[in-house]
Amino acid sequence: TFSVHAPALRRGERLLVTGSCEALGSWDPKKALPLTYRGQGRWSATLPASAIGSAPASLRYKYLLSTDAGYTYLWEEGEDRWANLPDSTIYPYCYVQDSYLHLPSRPVRTAGLVAPLFSLRSDTDWGIGDFGALREAIDFAAEAGMHAVQLLPINDTTSTRGTAASYPYNAISVDALHPIYIDPAALPALPSEERKAFLREAKALRQLPAVDYPRVLELKERFLRRAFELQGKADLTSEDFHLFYDEAAAWLRPYALYCVLRDQFGSGAPSDWAGWEAYDEAKAAAYLDDAAHAEEVGYYYWLQFVLDRQLQAVRSYAEERGVFLKGDLPIGVAPHSVDVWMAPHLFHTEQSAGAPPDDFAADGQNWGFPTYNWEHMQEEGDFRWWRQRFERQARYFHAFRIDHILGFFRIWEVPRTQCSGLLGHFHPALPYSLEEWQEKLALPFPVELLTAPLVHEDELTARLGDSFDDLLDSGYLHSTALTGIYQLTHGDQADYETEAVQRALGVDVAAVLAELCTETALIADPYKAGHYHPRIALERSRLFARLPEEVQERWRAVSDDYYYVRHNELFRTTALLRLGALTSHTRLLLCAEDLGMIPASVPAVLDELQVLSLELERMPKAFTPTGWARPDSFPARSVATTSTHDMPSLRGWWHSLSASEQERYYRQELLLTEEFPDEEALYRRIIEAHLASPSAAVLLPLADWMSLDSRLWLTTPAEEQINRPEDPHHYWGYRFPRSLSDLQAAAPEWRTHIKHLITLSQRL
Repeated sequence: TFSVHAPALRRGERLLVTGSCEALGSWDPKKALPLTYRGQGRWSATLPASAIGSAPASLRYKYLLSTDAGYTYLWEEGEDRWANLPDSTIYPYCYVQDSYLHLPSRPVRTAGLVAPLFSLRSDTDWGIGDFGALREAIDFAAEAGMHAVQLLPINDTTSTRGTAASYPYNAISVDALHPIYIDPAALPALPSEERKAFLREAKALRQLPAVDYPRVLELKERFLRRAFELQGKADLTSEDFHLFYDEAAAWLRPYALYCVLRDQFGSGAPSDWAGWEAYDEAKAAAYLDDAAHAEEVGYYYWLQFVLDRQLQAVRSYAEERGVFLKGDLPIGVAPHSVDVWMAPHLFHTEQSAGAPPDDFAADGQNWGFPTYNWEHMQEEGDFRWWRQRFERQARYFHAFRIDHILGFFRIWEVPRTQCSGLLGHFHPALPYSLEEWQEKLALPFPVELLTAPLVHEDELTARLGDSFDDLLDSGYLHSTALTGIYQLTHGDQADYETEAVQRALGVDVAAVLAELCTETALIADPYKAGHYHPRIALERSRLFARLPEEVQERWRAVSDDYYYVRHNELFRTTALLRLGALTSHTRLLLCAEDLGMIPASVPAVLDELQVLSLELERMPKAFTPTGWARPDSFPARSVATTSTHDMPSLRGWWHSLSASEQERYYRQELLLTEEFPDEEALYRRIIEAHLASPSAAVLLPLADWMSLDSRLWLTTPAEEQINRPEDPHHYWGYRFPRSLSDLQAAAPEWRTHIKHLITLSQRL
């Protein structure tokens, strides 16, 4: 058996082996032995040992590529390979395993589509995209000349069964898949009348313009319970299930227990589970192995078994179609997840992950996820928790996007006592002591004043009216040594969300005080007492405007150095330690989501670890004269895209520009001098520019591919935006207006047009 790793073959190419014996074609490529793809980038071919010859031999051979037509061949570079073969009369089996194919350098150029699985429609779905709809997306991609389909996370998020659980990045388990994505059509059929009743309900949900998450989940859970009764219990006795269970038990058992207790107590928070607030391994084992709980526990085992089998089948189907699946690895986990319940020491549960303010969220972001205790994670098996996450991705995907990869360099932490992302800080970091702050700012007043919210009397009077005096009398405000400046006694926003405070002050007044908590200049570091971070974007605050001009200048200098220079080496070594330990343990193609406030060390680290960056024209990573990044300047080791789920679609972005901005983009970015084209032609030119870029992959949201044909503009541009990151309560219910088959029927030339553009860009 000959075996070699060749993950980068193009559609239509075959891998062959030929060499110095007749069985391998005696160096004639037309008689070479074809290899078969076995998955995970490995190819192999087997022939009888007797065909080589009975005497020990030194076999010389080489691998080569051919097209389907077999008219042209591409030989691997370098000297001939050779193998000393044993006597086949003594050793009937011989395995020749090679590492990588030595092809001449060929730049990787591919194209694909991006879509959340929940957003896909099919003619048979139950109100949400499922693994059946994913097969249709793979078919569309293959027929349009694409090589990739990228998804958003598909982990289970069922902490509740309401709309909040629609958030795909709020996983209750980093291992378990979401049962809502099971394809009912791939399960044994129910009795006729039952089946018809379910299909009637499914049709009603399918016709809705958006996902009705609670109703869809209720219907599918009801169906899956019935399917478990009819087939699932028998599946639990099968050899396939036992193989799955043996491999998955470490995460499957705690996950099943979590689900059973969630259902029993009516809450996804272990803190509400009397007697189960803390995970106990021995107690968990006794419960799970108790025959009295076998059916309920077995149901959740079975769901994950079905999901595993269906998604693995889709992966294999994608490989047959020459398409790779790209997953999405969320940076966080739900605060009440199985993972935090089982191993709270691996998390900083008193902190919440988020992001500094940007053009899309002026208040910053607070995602609600606990941050990681990386030191403990390193101590436990050299980041074993993370390596196992990567291994799970490899089970289903060929590549994956590392959500917010900047979190491996540093994470933006917001204390649980605060809501606004403005009150966060980086970790790890190098905060200053109060003495250092006093020296750097040369303040004409005690530096301690800057560690609490400070508000001028004029602002308080304007915002609070008659309540101002009452707040002074009740102690919520007190005067300071600075004339006209008052300090909030309570600097934590969570204090103003309590029922007692809102009852005492009124909801409106409490909300104003909570907002004013952001008027704090120095943010305490939770890990190093007496040390403080500069509040980010303080320059846009009311407090900053009240500071003396010379203090403002010194603050700008210190803050700029703190956020853009001081931590570069710390962030670099931190990322190399964390990411380096993980990238060396996976064969998958790793892609970064490296948008936002990017440390200067990020590009070099990603390049060293061979992780693809993410490039967006509208979000340049360095200064450009136009304010846009030119696609022809994108690095080769990158993924180029026109938009992401967190921002307006291509159409939405274009319509958000003023007429003068549109004109400037057309002349300065596209460098066009002719008459302004119609909108459809404009989008084509933008997509052509991305396809022509040096980026290894151009993966565009499906909605942006739809911009190529005005017959597919079935919603307003604003309605194409999937998520609004500035809204922490956003409902993730977006669905495409029609199924892919219906879209192609509405615009028959659309798919052909896409393939033509991909072919011209040599990405086919």
